[in-house]
Amino acid sequence: MSAALIARRALAALVFVAALLLTAHLTSDLNRVKALKTELGEIDNVRYGLLDADQWVLRISAAMERRIAAFELTDANRPQVKRAVEQVLDTLLVEIDHSLRRHNLQGGGSVVDQLKGIVQQGLQDLVIDFDRLRRKVPQYADQVVDELSKPEAKREIKAQLQAFIQSAAGATFAKTDRSLLNALLAAHRCADVAACDRQLGAEIAAAHRPILYQVLGVFGLVGVLFALCLGPWTGRSIPEEKTLVRPPGLDPFQLFLLTGATLILLLGGLLTPMIEIDARISELTLQLVGEPIAFTNQVLYFQTKSVFDVAAILLRTGAADMILVAVLIVVFSVIFPAIKVVATWLYYYDYRGLRGTAAVRFFALKSGKWSMADVLVIAIFMAYIGFSGLVGSQLGDLRQASTAVDVLTTNGTILAPGFYLFLGFVLASLWLSSILEARLGESHPS
Repeated sequence: MSAALIARRALAALVFVAALLLTAHLTSDLNRVKALKTELGEIDNVRYGLLDADQWVLRISAAMERRIAAFELTDANRPQVKRAVEQVLDTLLVEIDHSLRRHNLQGGGSVVDQLKGIVQQGLQDLVIDFDRLRRKVPQYADQVVDELSKPEAKREIKAQLQAFIQSAAGATFAKTDRSLLNALLAAHRCADVAACDRQLGAEIAAAHRPILYQVLGVFGLVGVLFALCLGPWTGRSIPEEKTLVRPPGLDPFQLFLLTGATLILLLGGLLTPMIEIDARISELTLQLVGEPIAFTNQVLYFQTKSVFDVAAILLRTGAADMILVAVLIVVFSVIFPAIKVVATWLYYYDYRGLRGTAAVRFFALKSGKWSMADVLVIAIFMAYIGFSGLVGSQLGDLRQASTAVDVLTTNGTILAPGFYLFLGFVLASLWLSSILEARLGESHPS
């Protein structure tokens, strides 16, 4: 064996180890970011904001307080306020008069009851002159308006409004369980939701660029490894003979490294999220008594899952049909592709005479039609397109629900790095299989 060939093998082995270590580090970083994003999605969940009655109470109370605090009597608005008070007082006096008359004159069926009612009404007319009271309504209205402008009156109105809103919300809506939210805030030592948004958002943003470089580094190292093992400079390390059963130009060590490289991509794709679905309302604003009521960053739905995560969720349901789907996903998209790659190496180099076994021959030569790896890639991509269109359409409809409501929606559905790693595995395994078949054909010319 020449020194150049030994050097190339050593370099290829170093590249393989580097790709393995970088993939392990990338998997750790991606799952750390996945945990941060999942926790951030829970912190910003809509049930702690837009669907929480307590949050509505806080915002409505604040709007009412601002309106009450801003209320000041001036020469410009005093006539308008006075007219409103006059209408209320006049209506109140009329209703009281009519109510008393109905009560006095409806009496029983006996003559005594009727006479009693007439006497009561006569005494009432002598004691209370409703017409005279109604003529004094403007005077009373002036006094009411003066009282409304006093600070103690404003404080009392605020207190009464807050009590009414709290009572109405408590009687109408169930209390939101915020135990998980409080636990997350405590775990990250955040004072409130806004502080956690900033803190976790900064951590996720800081990890984005290093993760991108690591993904590119893994693909680059795998590409270099394929080039070192399959390039024209590899030479013919094995003599060409008609009876040779090994692909010319490749030895077991080189194919071992290439097989391992494809499995590295497979593991990276399986152990990290493949798709991230993020549907949220960035901002919802409505006007109440001239004051804006706003909710921001309301997460409607967030999920970031790997293939194993999806299978585990399906298994936990306990339903027979879901368990069947989970088993099919694992078998055809995880086990079959991995076994096919290993069986290919065993078959082409007849490791320990295993080429003749039915299992190795099946997985090396015939399992391609059963493997669903490429189908899974297309399914994930189509799911991404479907979710993206569905989320965008449904959230967009909120904008047209009411002209009084302003809704700014965000669709954050993306293909995660795990998808691209899995796609790289599919392409690398297909490329390796085609090369081996071609080179095996060279060793058996017709």
